[in-house]
Amino acid sequence: MTEQSRIVRILDRGYSIIWREGRLEDGLRGLDEDFEWEAADYLDEGVRRGPDSVIRFFREWLDVWDDLEVDWELEELDPERALAVVHMSGRSRGSGVPSEMHFGQIWETRGGRFKRMRMFTDVEQARRAAGLDP
Repeated sequence: MTEQSRIVRILDRGYSIIWREGRLEDGLRGLDEDFEWEAADYLDEGVRRGPDSVIRFFREWLDVWDDLEVDWELEELDPERALAVVHMSGRSRGSGVPSEMHFGQIWETRGGRFKRMRMFTDVEQARRAAGLDP
């Protein structure tokens, strides 16, 4: 199996562990201590570092949703990068208002380990940053 296939296979398994099996910590615990989670549109501080920080972000974020459904599409970019396009829908726990979100994430590895994820609220912007669209 090629490295490109490997990155997509690992990402798909991670998303499944988190979103289908409900095991957040298991899905994120394998991230390196120096892993960077860059989600500027969502994070006041801009970057979260390490698995514990990312897990805290997810716990806080998940606390505001009921009936959250998540689907994703993965695309290999090169042997060390992949694009995830994520589709979420759910209801706000506080107001009950339904909401849908679509965003892109570029995952980067070095030496077979995930080192960075950059999140874009605009999927087309993510595709451009990934070098897929002019």
